[in-house]
Amino acid sequence: MKSVLSVESLEERKVNLIQEIIDKHSLNYVDWIRKKSCCITGYEHSDPHHLDAIGMGQNRNRPSYKHFTCVPLCREKHSELHQIGQRAFEQRYNCNLWEVAFYNYRNFCLTIDNS
Repeated sequence: MKSVLSVESLEERKVNLIQEIIDKHSLNYVDWIRKKSCCITGYEHSDPHHLDAIGMGQNRNRPSYKHFTCVPLCREKHSELHQIGQRAFEQRYNCNLWEVAFYNYRNFCLTIDNS
């Protein structure tokens, strides 16, 4: 006889799976972004910029879904973004940083060994 999972147990399983992905891969993702070239200049040695800000008082060295919103920016462009804001930065460089974040996350997922 097949067991039928309730909607609650399916939702709970989904939440647990998402948390497992965050715990297992979010810090590796930040390290992976650091190895990428700046998405604006192409310079190596980028800083990960969180589009969904970690915020003061929060530990950047702990797993978080917010790490998956990182984009690679060289130090100069990272500082500039913080000075002028994301909207002005995207207009100046004709880019959409959320698209960059999605593209990078997708490529990172292709590197994950799910064994």
